[in-house]
Amino acid sequence: MGERFVVAEMNTHHFMFRGAGANATTARKALLKAWTAHRSALLAQYPERESSLPEAERMEDHFRIVYLEFEVDAGYRWPDRLV
Repeated sequence: MGERFVVAEMNTHHFMFRGAGANATTARKALLKAWTAHRSALLAQYPERESSLPEAERMEDHFRIVYLEFEVDAGYRWPDRLV
């Protein structure tokens, strides 16, 4: 079996966020880092929305994170491996 990596996905009302890592923990951290950057950019423009935009640690109270595992150098038709 070859080298593997994990992609974490979180589909919000408007966006699909993804994070990749060597395992589910690092993929989740990458995904939540992307959410934090997105949230910060929104709050810079719309500070009044702070209460409606959860912090990263609370995202799983609102949205489900799905983990997909892939093998390096393999071919996929999302999410199924073909070759």
